[in-house]
Amino acid sequence: MKISKIHPFILLSFFLLLVILGLHSCQKDVFKTGSDVRLQFETDTVFFDTVFTDMGNATKKFKVYNPYNEPIRINQIRLAGGSQSDYHLNIDGLNSNLSNDVDIPAGDSIYIFVNVRVDPNFGDALRIDSILFEINGNQQKVVLEAYGWNAKFIGRRGFLTRFTNTNLTLNPDSVYVFFGVVAFDSNSVLTIPGGTDIFMFGGPSSKPGDRALLYIGENSTLRVNVGGNLNNPVEFKTHRLEEDYQELPFQHGGIYLSKGSVNNQIHGCIIRNAVDGIIVDSLASNHPTYKLELINSKIFNTDRSSILSRQGSIRSVNSILANSNQFGLIAIRGGVYSFLHSTIVNYGTNPFIGHSEASISLRDFEIIYDSNGNEIGANLSDIFAQFVNCVIDGTKSEEVELSKYFNSTAIWNYQFDYCLMKLDTLQTGLNNCIRNQNPRFKDPDSYSYAPDSVISPLVNRGFSVGILSDILGNARDLSPDIGAYEFQ
Repeated sequence: MKISKIHPFILLSFFLLLVILGLHSCQKDVFKTGSDVRLQFETDTVFFDTVFTDMGNATKKFKVYNPYNEPIRINQIRLAGGSQSDYHLNIDGLNSNLSNDVDIPAGDSIYIFVNVRVDPNFGDALRIDSILFEINGNQQKVVLEAYGWNAKFIGRRGFLTRFTNTNLTLNPDSVYVFFGVVAFDSNSVLTIPGGTDIFMFGGPSSKPGDRALLYIGENSTLRVNVGGNLNNPVEFKTHRLEEDYQELPFQHGGIYLSKGSVNNQIHGCIIRNAVDGIIVDSLASNHPTYKLELINSKIFNTDRSSILSRQGSIRSVNSILANSNQFGLIAIRGGVYSFLHSTIVNYGTNPFIGHSEASISLRDFEIIYDSNGNEIGANLSDIFAQFVNCVIDGTKSEEVELSKYFNSTAIWNYQFDYCLMKLDTLQTGLNNCIRNQNPRFKDPDSYSYAPDSVISPLVNRGFSVGILSDILGNARDLSPDIGAYEFQ
């Protein structure tokens, strides 16, 4: 092997290159100095509307901006209350209530995340603290405010909590958080007065068993705000109180009315953020009254359905089923349904909600599978469905789906009377219905489905069926409006 000498010029060039690189690596960033340097904040106050005591469930974030064309160094960021505070910080990715020498490049920003956990020993209280920023001898701050609720917790995350032979009436002056499966079984009655808030623990990424579910079992009954309307509703919603979570579906399991439950009444109620708002299961049951009476209520922002029924029996009056990823009402394996002055719509106005299925799906079958998951047939049942003075609308060309199993012998008895409907091919079972007209709602983007003016095609186009008031208690006249609201 021949070894050649390196030319002295090449050695000199290499040496100079190393010197230049060394000087460059030793060069320090030059930060903007001066007593006039000021940070800019996305907000001057981080406000937590309400948090539950002893639950670290509320987190918010804000940005800290460098408005200059030079980098800046924040000498210190710290939580004023220190280790005794109800708050905890994550400063630019570091979980700490104190951070020194935090750099922000020119024109850039950093995130600060704030979590709050309110000590239950102090009950309901306003908790105030602040984040202090020290830069070039100056001090700035962002205020933190949270109001703590001393809530009542029922159930346990991931577990079944079972009440048997129990009559329980909730207190509307208290706040409730449900965990896991909260079941009322064996001759129990759960009564929920108007004005009660029920926060269902869970979240879109929770395991199924971690999402709260209210279960009504054998010979048991759910009574929600009976006789009430949306002026003083009961609410079932996510336990996450941050604004970002209010639009999300798939956060809790909703209400399950088992085949053994009886005479369930849900009036003046709002249900949102669920997988299914209400599941009604009447299989193998034979009750002389409806399994569910839904009156003056609103179910929206759900994942699969507002109502999922399996051979159920439902009477709905002045109710709204809106904004579900799939169905407003899906009736599997037949059942008995009477919907009067109800609004069943989906416009996909929520960015977290799609619109993959029709607003109403009526089916006379339920598919049967073998142990290997292969379809082997279907259970069939008759279907009796009446929709009077209802709005059935959305962005699909056909918002009513009638699915009959192959060679089914089930009885189909359905009728749509004086309804406004979005239809394509359906021609049968229609009586004095309005096809494919804009209902002219006030603000469907904000889930407000009242007629916007007297020229709405809903106004005075219904048929009197003895429903004397609307979802808010407003009187209906002899020529009532179609849908859950009477135009005022």
